[in-house]
Formats: sequence, structure tokens, C-alpha cells
Amino acid sequence: MIRIIAALLAATALLTTHQALASDSCRPTRDGKDRVAPANGCPSGYHMRGACCESFSAMSPSNTTVKTCPPGTVSSLGTCVAKK
Repeated sequence: MIRIIAALLAATALLTTHQALASDSCRPTRDGKDRVAPANGCPSGYHMRGACCESFSAMSPSNTTVKTCPPGTVSSLGTCVAKK
């Protein structure tokens, strides 16, 4: 009886671990394509690849980079203009 309970507990632990690992498997690819877990199919712009939905194109670069202007100019509305 104790062996049966121990086997059931071990099986439950293994299944829970597998599900936890599977939820983290949809990570962005090295070439910058986003990957998400499918929920009733893939969203628009994504296709099924393995167990994840992968975007058709790479993600756009982050807009957090600061653009610097050459000496003698200032940034105005995203472009560099001469100082007045």
C-alpha cells in the first residue's frame, strides 16, 4: 500500500515538473523572432512551430536606445537640428 502511494506521489511530481518546464519553453529565438504558447491556435502574425507559435518576422529593436546628435546640433522631434 505504501509503495502505491509513493508511486502516485512520484508520478504527480513528475507531471507537475513537466508542465512547469513546458510553460517556459516558448522563448524568443536567437534570430529575434517572438515565440508564445498557443491558446486556441496562434494569433495573427504567428505560425505553429513545434509546441509554440512563432512570429513570421523578427521583433523590432527596443526604442529605449538614446539617439545622440553630433556636436553643434540638438535633438528636436526625433531628428538632429542645428543649434540656434
